[in-house]
Amino acid sequence: MIIIFHGRGWLVPVTAIGAGLLCWALDQRHPHVVWSMVGLSGFIDHHFGRRWNAREGRLFQYLRTGEVHEVKPDHSFFWIPMQYWLYIKLLVAVMAVLAARDTALPAG
Repeated sequence: MIIIFHGRGWLVPVTAIGAGLLCWALDQRHPHVVWSMVGLSGFIDHHFGRRWNAREGRLFQYLRTGEVHEVKPDHSFFWIPMQYWLYIKLLVAVMAVLAARDTALPAG
């Protein structure tokens, strides 16, 4: 499996895994809780993605042509900027919670 990211885009799956590990550490294993936490981890991606992708770009000039080119920061995961992963994670979390709404943990 190939994982494609630019800049700090690798943090998108790390925050989702971290949310799952937090639920595991707090002994919260119900799918509603776990998927809700994974969805809410998108707020971390949104905050840092907006902050990092809003920075000013750098200007470079090609010596042969004299052309000036601006390189802007790109922090993305699978070509999607980090700040948009909030909506994707929330959508996946809602779908997973709806799919698991009839499940119950076994007693004991």
